[in-house]
Amino acid sequence: MSAPERPRAYSYIRMSTDLQLRGDSLRRQLEASTAYAAANGLDLVADDRLQDIGISAFKGANVAGGSLGKFLEAADSGKVPRGSFLLVESLDRLSRQEIHKSLTLFLSIINAGINIVTLADSRVYTAENPQLQDLLISLVVMSRAHEESHTKSLRVGAAWANKRARAKTQPLTAMCPAWLKLSKDRARYEVIDKRAATIRRIFEESAAGIGNYSITKRLNNQKVPHFGKSDGWHLSYIAKILKNRAVIGEFQPHRLISGKRQPDGDVIQSYFPAVVDEDTFYRAQLGLAQRLNHGAGRKGTTLTNIFSGVAKCAYCGAPMKFENKGKPPKGATFLVCYNAQRGLGCEIARWRYDEFEASFLAFVRELDLSQVLGNADESKAKSLDEIIAALSGELMAVVTLREKTYEVWSQARDAQTFLASKLDELERRRAEIERALDQKRNERLALDAEMKSVQQSQDDVKEMLEALKTTQGDELYKLRAKIAGRIRTICTFVRVAPLGLAPQSKHAVDALQRQENKRFASVLTKLKQRSFAVGFRDGTTRIVRPSDDDPLQFEEQVYVDSSGLKTIAPSGDERLLFPGDLTTQS
Repeated sequence: MSAPERPRAYSYIRMSTDLQLRGDSLRRQLEASTAYAAANGLDLVADDRLQDIGISAFKGANVAGGSLGKFLEAADSGKVPRGSFLLVESLDRLSRQEIHKSLTLFLSIINAGINIVTLADSRVYTAENPQLQDLLISLVVMSRAHEESHTKSLRVGAAWANKRARAKTQPLTAMCPAWLKLSKDRARYEVIDKRAATIRRIFEESAAGIGNYSITKRLNNQKVPHFGKSDGWHLSYIAKILKNRAVIGEFQPHRLISGKRQPDGDVIQSYFPAVVDEDTFYRAQLGLAQRLNHGAGRKGTTLTNIFSGVAKCAYCGAPMKFENKGKPPKGATFLVCYNAQRGLGCEIARWRYDEFEASFLAFVRELDLSQVLGNADESKAKSLDEIIAALSGELMAVVTLREKTYEVWSQARDAQTFLASKLDELERRRAEIERALDQKRNERLALDAEMKSVQQSQDDVKEMLEALKTTQGDELYKLRAKIAGRIRTICTFVRVAPLGLAPQSKHAVDALQRQENKRFASVLTKLKQRSFAVGFRDGTTRIVRPSDDDPLQFEEQVYVDSSGLKTIAPSGDERLLFPGDLTTQS
């Protein structure tokens, strides 16, 4: 005859903060559960999932979304047998809510047929025959637990409120970003100069168009000292630094709510010493967003393709990919349609990369290559570009924060008035930034008009491209990253047509050949002079047909602006074909 099955016991462990793991709480509760089960003939179910670590019972989070709530569901469905035992250190591990909510939880466990054991006093609250005395004791214990938590909450809240009130003149804690340290008298934070210089380098490179992967690799290759105990610089840490507003001095207090860190109160300005100016910070944010939107990734040591994620096929809209056919003189690199590469209907046609890049840099004046390559510290164009980039980055951050705030406002009840005021504040700031952005963009357009009136000579163009070729190493990477970033900033599209009009006219060629009109068909098949089109954020468009023999010469340009559509001859003569504002603002 087999021995009767022993009742099951389940050990429930809850700790309001994971800091208690460093102490004795977890071991104490586990050992007490094991000892009780052994002494009372219970079969202790080894289930480490029945733990709510770092979750408070003051708001009932352990029931609403924690392990205790899942246990109750299992008990109600019969997965936990009636007559089982739930072992807890004390009743306050189950709940610290108001007495009526705590009692409801207590009774729901009992009504599911589960006996509750409090290990601290070995008291058993039986499911089959609950005694009045036991219920009264449970009420007293749970009421006291709630009052203790409520009092603690008020004291901690008041203490942190006082600390936050003094935050502008006194640090809250010794904890601070890795490029700062608390002064010996604990009165302020001090900058660690070498680390701050590294932080500034990271932001400046990101703002210049260099991606996080390349920044990480360059720091490791150059053996720049990293922060902390890690084995070098990591991509995730660079990303975290670039999003950390502590670099501009801001501090956002947080507090734990149901085990999760949540913002608590307003951002404190000038809490930390700023190590990066706001313009550089926001230019970096814009650069991050542009690289994310354009799929920019790892670019090697020289950033071989400055059109990555921007140039697309003029015929099918697929990305133009960089293709390496080997080193000259036998091999070369090309731009080629991705669909054509994969045989998905687009006609295969390549444009030698070095020739395309030379034509683009030579004839797309809006790029202002002289400003990028020259000593531009005093350049008005660079100054305007940096201001525009900074304002654009801040606008993006404000719009994102406004959307998040609205999402919280739509769900919140108690704080809707406060959140509504924050939404109004963000909306006012958005309007201010957009006005300033419009003003600076208009100034840049006026400056562009001045620069376009000065015809660049062929020798000037060759000299600038030669300067780009002769630059090497780290400086070359930075220059090419700047150019790539500038392209992403000013261009809304770049369409590449390696076969000119031939693909569009193919159906007409076929029709004429069917009609045996061989002469006209042969003319159409010769319309293969390559071209590219560039759209700009001010709504203008430039189309260039470079010479087949010399990428630094062009056969014709077409330019569309507010005056209409005009053609530009190699001599510089312009002819207006269609007057009227044909621009399309993006």
